[in-house]
Amino acid sequence: MSKIKENLLGYEYDHNDWIEPEVHVMVDELIEYQVYCMSLAELTQRVTKQMRDEYYTNSYTEMVQKHKEAFPDEQM
Repeated sequence: MSKIKENLLGYEYDHNDWIEPEVHVMVDELIEYQVYCMSLAELTQRVTKQMRDEYYTNSYTEMVQKHKEAFPDEQM
């Protein structure tokens, strides 16, 4: 699998030392299986929720900066 696909599927993460290495492989495979079995609507809903949660944890200053980067022609 390419590094781009691995990153998109979430393979880039910190491993916990207390979990057996085989468990990391099983978790990766189960997540990949679950993602492939999801409908596009369910996948979109989960990603949207995760992104919303991430945005709400940012400070106002960070949000303004990100908004300006995404929508440079808009005035706030």
